[in-house]
Amino acid sequence: MAKANTATNTDTVEMTDGKPSYEELEQKLAELEQTLAEKEAELEKKNSSGGRKAEVLAFLKEHGHVKVSDIAKAVGISDRNVSSQLTYLRKDGYAIATDSRGFKFLENTPEEAE
Repeated sequence: MAKANTATNTDTVEMTDGKPSYEELEQKLAELEQTLAEKEAELEKKNSSGGRKAEVLAFLKEHGHVKVSDIAKAVGISDRNVSSQLTYLRKDGYAIATDSRGFKFLENTPEEAE
């Protein structure tokens, strides 16, 4: 059975039956809150940048002629997912072409086409 410290300060509860103490629970809670805050920040960053599609577009703009596999490695997604993102970009008006070696490149942006 758990043995509680009889002092009035509940922050000093001690457990002797293998259950975590109050301090251990507080520490674990703080760690979980920190992890949650980090994950929320990562998600916010990803959402604010437009996600994978924006990352693929930025990579294309920065590197010019690139292989799908290079984009996939840089963005951290599969080759198939890169192909899907390229399709979405084309639907958004980006002219993405493929050269004779199979490299993808951006011919123009929607603003240039107008």
